[in-house]
Amino acid sequence: MASRSRAEAMRRYTDLVKLTGMANRCIDRAQERRLLEDGLTKFDLTLDEARGALRGVAEDKGYVFQSETGLRAKQVLARHAGKKGYVSRGRFRQTAALLRDFSDGTISEADAQRQLKQIMIEAGWKPRRAGLFRSRRWYNKVAV
Repeated sequence: MASRSRAEAMRRYTDLVKLTGMANRCIDRAQERRLLEDGLTKFDLTLDEARGALRGVAEDKGYVFQSETGLRAKQVLARHAGKKGYVSRGRFRQTAALLRDFSDGTISEADAQRQLKQIMIEAGWKPRRAGLFRSRRWYNKVAV
């Protein structure tokens, strides 16, 4: 009887994960954490079971995790920033395009740039001056 209720809880939890990802196909950090907390508290799953079910549904349905795409983008930006920690406008735009590719186009260009700017702020990287007047205006236009 216990295994039947366990299987039922797992099925209901996977349905919740499917429902969460239906609208956007991109699961942000807050949603991921909330889903894991729901698996633990509401469905009485272990953390490994909840995480496994979450990853399994994401793999089957093609959902993308913002935490994973952000990590990849940070690695690319780190390479572009180099030792001095400056990122050019061209490299910033290339990385934004890569971030959109990593997320299978589920995030917009503006959201990708916003996420990259947040990564740069957290890492302490600075924008390289660009344009005729050698300004950082291209970077300042990106809203956080």
